[in-house]
Amino acid sequence: MKLAEALAERKGLADRMTSLSQRARRSVVAPEGRAPLEAVTDILEELDQTLARWEERVVQINRANMTVRLENGMTLMEALARRDRLTRHIAILSEVMQVATGGPHERFGMVPREAATMVPTMDVSALQSRLDQVSAERMALDLAIQQAGWAYDM
Repeated sequence: MKLAEALAERKGLADRMTSLSQRARRSVVAPEGRAPLEAVTDILEELDQTLARWEERVVQINRANMTVRLENGMTLMEALARRDRLTRHIAILSEVMQVATGGPHERFGMVPREAATMVPTMDVSALQSRLDQVSAERMALDLAIQQAGWAYDM
């Protein structure tokens, strides 16, 4: 099994757990004199099996993330942390860019009481260049992470 397949299975198991939880909640009570939609004990048994399988996959994936190295020498764990950092950086730069280019100032507590003209306090093109640079770095890193996931056999 490839790491990418294990990640897809983990996602499927998480979705399954959500579904089982919803089914259990719908069936744990029933109108007096009526049978529940499903036997909650059967649902909870299936949940236990699904949780155990999910835990096995998570352990395998975490081991792989600590072992697999990208071409640049980073482990997958390090690359995932970097990708998260870059994602947050992009979100913040995008918000700043929105305000700098005439976006909704009131979201940031900047509702002018008078008819003052709001002007950027920095070079907007430099900010856009930085946003583009960080976005390109994240995209390249994401591709490397995906390639590693499809290359690594668990």
